[in-house]
Parts: sequence; structure tokens; C-alpha cells
Amino acid sequence: MLWLRIFLCFLPVASAWAHTVDTSYCRVAITPHMIECKFTYDLNTLRRITPLGTDGDQPLTRATLEAATPAIERFIRAHIYLDLNQRAAEFAEAEPPAWPTDAGEVIPESEFGQRLLSFTFRNPVLSLPEDLTITFDFFEQLGGLHTVLGAFVFNGHEDEVIFTRFEPDYLYDTGYVMPVSCQITQYLRLGVKHIFLGYDHIAFLLALLFVKRFIDLLKIITAFTLAHTLTLVLAVLQIVKLPPQSVEIGIAVTITYVAAENLWTKDTRHRWMITFGFGLVHGFGFASVLRELGLPSNGLARSLVSFNLGVEAGQIIIVGALWPGLWWIGGQAWAGRVRVGMSSIILLFGAAWLVERVCGLKFMPI
Repeated sequence: MLWLRIFLCFLPVASAWAHTVDTSYCRVAITPHMIECKFTYDLNTLRRITPLGTDGDQPLTRATLEAATPAIERFIRAHIYLDLNQRAAEFAEAEPPAWPTDAGEVIPESEFGQRLLSFTFRNPVLSLPEDLTITFDFFEQLGGLHTVLGAFVFNGHEDEVIFTRFEPDYLYDTGYVMPVSCQITQYLRLGVKHIFLGYDHIAFLLALLFVKRFIDLLKIITAFTLAHTLTLVLAVLQIVKLPPQSVEIGIAVTITYVAAENLWTKDTRHRWMITFGFGLVHGFGFASVLRELGLPSNGLARSLVSFNLGVEAGQIIIVGALWPGLWWIGGQAWAGRVRVGMSSIILLFGAAWLVERVCGLKFMPI
């Protein structure tokens, strides 16, 4: 396997090299804070996944590659599975494939068999995973003879693996076991951090806080907590599973609706019911974070409880900081203008996130 080791070491510059037909490459680098999965294909293979141009067979340009990239990434997510600690995980956002440095502005079809492009997913993790499994489920689409030459890189060592339709998966065991105290602390911190850096969740909470009575606030917080806890558990245990993009779109819808409702209604006694329904959506969003980072194979319950406690602590801090001011403003003569102004701003953010997530764009700064 020495030749495979040499090839994988120089994979970033391998676009000009000849390689075996019906072969792709996978390189998984494992560190205490990051899992990097790099999948490399020649252009002929990519052409089986999705057209590389609008007019059939034609030379590849930077523009046609950019247009084809989302479909390729969706194919990878749909047909390559990542398990961390023997639990299903999700690939993080992909790094755009780099144009071959030795290619011109156009790659002719005659070079499609030799030109290689890599799609890299970097998943941050809370700690070193106990084990990691990669499974390929695309041999029906790419052909029964297709072979994936893989390498797992960990702690200065590199282990080569060959994936075929007869052996489509491989479990790599690091031998690490997270101490219980570290597990609880890390997931607690993650929950707090996710709320404070989850600007869409903060916007949703802020839109909910335009209520006059403290009892209404308690109902809203309780309904949101129960709802997102329920779907968080269901999603993590894979009893219910929704596409991440659909969840993100749903979160944007919840923000937009509640902010818009603030503009036309003053009766907020029913808001806890809406909050419960929308909280179910946000729970799926929290689960996506955990699946991307990876959950431990042991101590799942305490990890979920710790994460949820962190989320609740973050929410209490935010609500405790914002609601007293909003309650005081509610007693002023100009309270209506503040309500409309702040809700309009939240509505614009929600609508922008909605457009961004529906259309697959990236224009929001947060």
C-alpha cells in the first residue's frame, strides 16, 4: 500500500496525474477538535453525479463548476454517511472545490479523466471521538466497479482502506473515552454558547418577549423549553429526522411570523401555544448542532441533559436581561412605536434569513 500512501500525501497537486478509471479518494484526518473529510473525484465521475454544464458535454469553466457544486455536495451528503461514536452525524458546510492550479480558465473534455476536484467537510468536535465510521452508498449510481481509496490519519499514523460495493464502510477506533466530568462540562458550555451565538434563536426569543404579563412570559418560556426538548431528543435518537435545510428554513419562518404578529396583535395570551409549535422546529435545529459535533456512545442521556441545561441557562440570561426593559417600555406612552420598530427590524432579519436559506444564498453577515 506504499503507492497509496504516496498518492494521498500529494493529493492536493494530483490533478494532473493519471489515475485508475472508476476510482475516487477519501482522506479522513482526526484531531481532538476537528474531523476533516476530503472526497476527491475526477470530472468524469462528477459528470455521473450531475451535468457539468447546461448544454451537455462541454469544457468545464469556473462558472459551470460553481453552478454544479451544490448538486455534488447534496449527492455526497445523501450517499456518504458519517458516524461519530457510533451515532449518525452530519457533515458540516463544505469548502468550495479549488480550481486546479495548473489548469487554464477552461478544462477540455479530453482531460476529464485526469482532472481531480476535492470536496472538504470540516466538522468541529467537542473532543476526540471514540470512533468514526465512513459508509459509501453510491455504488449503484457510480457503478459496481467503482472503488474508493481511503486513508484515516490520526495521531501521526495513517491507515489505508479500500471501499467497494462489497465492503462499503469502515469503523476507525481511536481508543479515546471522554471522562464524565469533561462530558458534562463540555455539553453544558456548548448549550450556552449555541444560544449566545445563535442569532436566529435570539431574534426569535426577542420577538416573543413583547408580552405585558409575567405569567404570559412564564408560559412562553415553559412552552418553548418543553417543545425544543421533545424534538431534540426525538431527532438525536433518530426517531424523527428532517433535512437540515428544511429545519433552517422553518426557523426563519418562525422568526418572521412572530415578528409580523407583533405588528397587528396586542393580545398575547395565546402566544404560548404558537411558541410550543415553533419550539418544535427550533429543537431540530439544536439537534443538528449535536449531530454535526458528534455525541458520545456512552452517557447520551447526561450529554443531552447537560446541553439542554446550557440552552436553558442561556435563555434565562437573555430573557432576564431583556424583558425588564421591555416591560418598563410597555408602560410608556410611546411603547407602541418601540414595539413596531423593533418587530419590524426582527421581521426584516427573519425575511432575509428565509430568502437566504430557501435560495441557498450567503449574504447575511450573521
